[in-house]
Amino acid sequence: MIEMASARTLWAMHPDALGDLLKRGTIDAMLPESLRGLAALASGGNKEARAPADPVRDGATMVIPLTGTLTPKGSYGGTSTERFADHVRSAAADTKIGAIILSVMSPGGWVFGTHEAGEAVFEARQSKPVIAVASPYSFSAAHWIACQASAYYVTHSGEVGSVGVRGGHVDMSGFEDKIGMKTTLIASSPEKIAAHPYAPLSDDDRAEIQASIDESNQAFAAAIARGRGIKVSEVEGIHGSGRTFSASRAAAAGAVDGVMSLREVVAKYGSSRARLGLMRQRAEMRSRALSI
Repeated sequence: MIEMASARTLWAMHPDALGDLLKRGTIDAMLPESLRGLAALASGGNKEARAPADPVRDGATMVIPLTGTLTPKGSYGGTSTERFADHVRSAAADTKIGAIILSVMSPGGWVFGTHEAGEAVFEARQSKPVIAVASPYSFSAAHWIACQASAYYVTHSGEVGSVGVRGGHVDMSGFEDKIGMKTTLIASSPEKIAAHPYAPLSDDDRAEIQASIDESNQAFAAAIARGRGIKVSEVEGIHGSGRTFSASRAAAAGAVDGVMSLREVVAKYGSSRARLGLMRQRAEMRSRALSI
């Protein structure tokens, strides 16, 4: 179940996927416990979520999946960014692994944990090639992480993008009025109940949420700029500010390095010559960026 508090969580996620996720959570949270159990049985919601796929080793190449909704602990059946980062660090430290491939199929997720997962990818690429592939889509937080790789591709029918951060607030006061209910919160200070869902959002609380969103979005843009070797001022023009891009448009804009399927990427970077070439290319880009 998605708690009502999730509406205030900072998300870096495709808006359609996030809307569906929050809508299901809001309706579920409003149901009495008895009806919630019946609804779960009717929808099969009591079944255990399928566990995310584990990394797969193919010779000197390690393929690490980044799938579903991204959260620190893997909520909603998606990838745990903490576990993902551990896999990346382990593969980077393994001298028998020559390249790391990130197989991405994610609409994004929480801002929490995304920076740390991206840092693990960026650090790993200092020692060996890390290649991300949107197979078939890589949005928002997933795009943030994928941009930290040595190279970033999207499969032929895929899409990438949806750069940006979103928060929110649920005002339940009207709903409570209709059912004859009123919630009174008592706290040690106003800050402890800031932006609570039992009254309209105040101007001060709205400004605080907006400041958090802006701060996280600036970190998002800075991460893309560093990972892709561009200026922060160039990020919006190349990666957009909420739009998604088809494979051909993303490649033409420079948001990704090209259009290749996961199979094609694995085949290409299975060669030690290709891996060495990519490392040299990225070293040259880094030197040029430092000289600017």
